[in-house]
Amino acid sequence: MPKKHTRELFDQDLRTLHEEVQRLAAQAAQELEGAIRALLQSDRALADEVVASDLTADYQQEQINQHMRIVLARQQAMAGDLREILAAARIAAHLERLADYAKNTAKRARVLTKKVDAQVSAQFSWMGDRVAAMLRQVMQAYDERNADEANVAWSSDADLDRIYASLFAHLLQQMEQDVTSIHDAIQLLFVAKGLERAGDHVTDIAEEVYLMVTGSALQGPRPKVDGVE
Repeated sequence: MPKKHTRELFDQDLRTLHEEVQRLAAQAAQELEGAIRALLQSDRALADEVVASDLTADYQQEQINQHMRIVLARQQAMAGDLREILAAARIAAHLERLADYAKNTAKRARVLTKKVDAQVSAQFSWMGDRVAAMLRQVMQAYDERNADEANVAWSSDADLDRIYASLFAHLLQQMEQDVTSIHDAIQLLFVAKGLERAGDHVTDIAEEVYLMVTGSALQGPRPKVDGVE
């Protein structure tokens, strides 16, 4: 009976850890959506809210790491359990970086001198929606322990890279043609790079999910657009 009771407690610990990771994913997604909206609507008050809310993501990541240390210290984990515990910590680190990119986007939104033009706005909106969709897909794969879905998410950001490359070229051209646009264009280049890197972190989460479920790493190079690193 004590052994069964111990296993039940351990299973509850794993469920709690899983739920904490999902809450952090929701927090990161909320920050990202808010940051993009603040950028495109020139909403400095919302940008301030996003910057302040990043403390929540930092706290949630630390809670996950603390919980992971407690679980490892008091339980003898089997191989599959250990993969799940370690995956939670590594996924949390990637999610915290997503929240950081949202915070940085909000900070840059606060210093823009004018509203983002329609063409650039459409591309940023698309990139933000794409990262959000990728994150939902990979967190569903994590929730369902679905290796096949994780594999799909892993190879799904080539379009994001393509839009980033197009946006990068457009902003460079804009700076060449209008020197007064340089300040804002530089801020937007950093935002675009942050969104591209956010997509990379989502694919990294997909790798962690696949490893957690199967015990094997995803094989082969992840699809990338030429010229995007």
